Amino acid sequence: MKHMNNKLMKGYKFSSFFTATKNNKKLKIGLISIEPYGECVSAFTKNLLKSNSIIVSQKHLKKTDKIKCILTNSGCANTACGKDGLKITEEICESLAKQLSIKKEEVLIASTGVIGEPLPKKVFISSIPQLVSSLSNNKSSVINFARSILTTDTKLKVVYKRFKNNNILCIAKGAGMIAPQLELYKPHATMLVFLLTDIWIEKKLMEKLMKDTIVPMFNSFSIDGDTSPNDTIFFVSLGDKNNYKLSMTEFEKFSKVLKFVCEETIKQLLFDGEGVTKVVKIVIENCSKENAEVLARTISNSLLVKTAINGADPNWGRILAAIGRSGVKFNINKTDIYIGKHCVVKNGTSNFVNDNIVRKTMLKNFFEIKIDIKSGKKESFVFYTTDLSKKYVDINSKYKT
Repeated sequence: MKHMNNKLMKGYKFSSFFTATKNNKKLKIGLISIEPYGECVSAFTKNLLKSNSIIVSQKHLKKTDKIKCILTNSGCANTACGKDGLKITEEICESLAKQLSIKKEEVLIASTGVIGEPLPKKVFISSIPQLVSSLSNNKSSVINFARSILTTDTKLKVVYKRFKNNNILCIAKGAGMIAPQLELYKPHATMLVFLLTDIWIEKKLMEKLMKDTIVPMFNSFSIDGDTSPNDTIFFVSLGDKNNYKLSMTEFEKFSKVLKFVCEETIKQLLFDGEGVTKVVKIVIENCSKENAEVLARTISNSLLVKTAINGADPNWGRILAAIGRSGVKFNINKTDIYIGKHCVVKNGTSNFVNDNIVRKTMLKNFFEIKIDIKSGKKESFVFYTTDLSKKYVDINSKYKT
């Protein structure tokens, strides 16, 4: 973010509005405008419970993938609040579209906050003129927008990278209720990701980038194992044919830069997770990718493993027990487990490594756990998880109070 120009993104403007509802609850509203328009591909949560904001955005994207603005709010999930909640969401989008003189289908919306509360319609509609009039493309407007989508986050999540004299900007939020299971092109504390570029990219290339790079990466980490009903990724390229167009010869280079932006965003999400003190890279080797993902998620979401990570307790038996109950069929008596460089389990039994040596590795704020299944499959899978601390319990036992 420090390398970001003061006026950076051609075609994009940002604004934010901070207020309170009649119940004196904090509400933060943000707006991204795109001119002349943005080509958008999206991914949403696989949770059966879905925010009205996702339902409305999905409905709009079925009519057009050329969008002109994204409206956001923090403080209200806009989820599980009945037909009135859906109607209010549509009315807010219509009001914004009217103010901007665009079609309502060109408005997307994303929300995060407490489940069960509808959007405060009057507050939203009364804030729209100020949101529109304060739209700007300077650095401070980007930072304020990034601040407007936060809930229990303690830090901004902004990643910026140049490519061929153009820009890639990712703004995200997420600290709790983070175990993304994103589904491409279908309705998919919440993870919101706004991945924006002022490069002109053809729709089929955007879809390939979303399918092969963006979704797999954001599906490969978990903070607390809870998948939010609001998880959303909007990947937007600037629909300006006078601008630089991504060619097939540059596609691989761009894909690598995009991967870097996603990686950096995920790191920011992980290290600012609710109560997080440690991030762990889990590597499953010599196992089919499908089975490896099941094993990695089982380890990542085990409360006993997560608390052992928090306490730097080299209790490898919890890892072995977790993969044993995962449902994956494999020969556990061939399995090796490494914590850092230390092989603590060899062929399913203790390798008698001194606990104090392993503990030194686990005291670091980032380390690796590797499990070699030796199934004969030469595939591997990487997944990231975090510890579970007393602070996490404290935050989430008082979320509404």
